[in-house]
Amino acid sequence: MIHSYRAMLSRIHASALNRHTSGKAVKHLIQCWTKKFEENQVPEAEISIKHIISSILGLQNVTRLDTVRNQILTDDEYHRLLVKTDLRLKRMPVKPETEDLVSIASELVHQLTAEEGNLFKPYCFEIGCGSGAISLALLSKHDKLRCMAIDANPAAVSLSRLNSELLGLADRASFSIAKLEDDGAIHGFSTPDSIKYDILVSNPPYIPTGEISGLEPEIFRYEDHLALDGGPDGTRLIETIIRNSPKWLRGGAFIVLEIDPRQTKIIQLISQDCGSYAGISVRKDCFGVDRFVVLRCK
Repeated sequence: MIHSYRAMLSRIHASALNRHTSGKAVKHLIQCWTKKFEENQVPEAEISIKHIISSILGLQNVTRLDTVRNQILTDDEYHRLLVKTDLRLKRMPVKPETEDLVSIASELVHQLTAEEGNLFKPYCFEIGCGSGAISLALLSKHDKLRCMAIDANPAAVSLSRLNSELLGLADRASFSIAKLEDDGAIHGFSTPDSIKYDILVSNPPYIPTGEISGLEPEIFRYEDHLALDGGPDGTRLIETIIRNSPKWLRGGAFIVLEIDPRQTKIIQLISQDCGSYAGISVRKDCFGVDRFVVLRCK
């Protein structure tokens, strides 16, 4: 997986997307991302990016792209592009659920701000940031928010930093190379005891080990199966996050996790066993499926 991200990084440097607003023009994005997808062996590279951009712009079909080829994407549209292209680079189907995760987290940031007052500057912690799409989308929606994000993949962290520069958000975003272990230790990263986060977001691996080999070929070809494998019942990292978050978060902080809908009951049991949470709620995705859990620290 690392070599794929490195190939992508070289293309970003070459095209200087992090220097010019013109890099957000539809015609330029199609050209640039087609090359990136081809370098990373993403099937149907050109049609993939055209479908992604069409969906972001609300076009009925890709043939309409010719009429907007010089259009410049807004920051919000570009954030959505990052979410979708990140999934395609991982050989995974583009899922609107990730945008749902951002929406839920954004709603909770608004709630915290309403509770704490307008001077409140919330601090977000993301585990497994990939290209940084989730943290950067949240930063763009909340000008007082700060984000700390970690990922075990050095190239992914480099990509996140580049994206933060492109979007003018680097002053409020920090990305570190670090791995969350099953025992709750975070290797390569430490937070001073004086820092407590207000919200934690993560889209962790939640596919049960026994189901990995039966995934659709487009997903199974994803090189890093560790980023998909959630352990025997799919909740290995989810449980680690739930049991250890109280030491990273302040009282009243929120946790938002994307999950497999079959895991809601066991996650509720884990949270109850911890005794550190005032409540847990299950949220549905855009398809009406139980896809997210929200926990609040006592």
